[in-house]
Amino acid sequence: MKKLLKNNTLCIVVGSICILAALIFAPIWNWWDGCPWRTWGTKIIDILVATLIVLYLALFLFKKIKRSTKQVIRVLTIVEFALLSLIALGCIFRQFNIIQVNEASQIFALALWTRGSVELFRAYYYRSDTKEVYPVWYLGISIVMVTLGTWFFVQPIIKDIVVLWMFVAILATFGALLLVLGINNIQKQKANTPKDSKPAKTTAKKAEK
Repeated sequence: MKKLLKNNTLCIVVGSICILAALIFAPIWNWWDGCPWRTWGTKIIDILVATLIVLYLALFLFKKIKRSTKQVIRVLTIVEFALLSLIALGCIFRQFNIIQVNEASQIFALALWTRGSVELFRAYYYRSDTKEVYPVWYLGISIVMVTLGTWFFVQPIIKDIVVLWMFVAILATFGALLLVLGINNIQKQKANTPKDSKPAKTTAKKAEK
């Protein structure tokens, strides 16, 4: 990121690409039936959701499976891992109808519900364990996760079109900032360049005359 900000030309190029991508992904092309990128915005949201799920699986859930000491909890976490993996695949390969969950908020709700449910089972199995005590505050969080997951799944809090507009706005803002930064830095460099400086060849010719 530091190299990008220091390179003015790269800032302008990347900023322009971000603004162009924001215009392409924006859901404003429904009026044009033959538009080749009309559905690209929806596809990019699916790719982003799948990427977030994969990061969650790799950085959090996989470690949970390895650290699970109780067999039942490990099996439940593996089921959660498999379910979210199927959802990630379904986001990428929509044509195969792997999952019937279409909204990004519903996918988030399902992930929230499964994590809360597994933690509730974990709290149940830990209640008779004298060595490890399950934190009461985490039990409360698990109940809230299950409740919110159920609620958001039944009634999605945010539509995909809103998520897409948010993504487009962030992309356009980032691109505009890079563009302005690159142009501003170039103008400052030009302003700081001495106007009276002349090429060495010109000076040498004058000396000969």
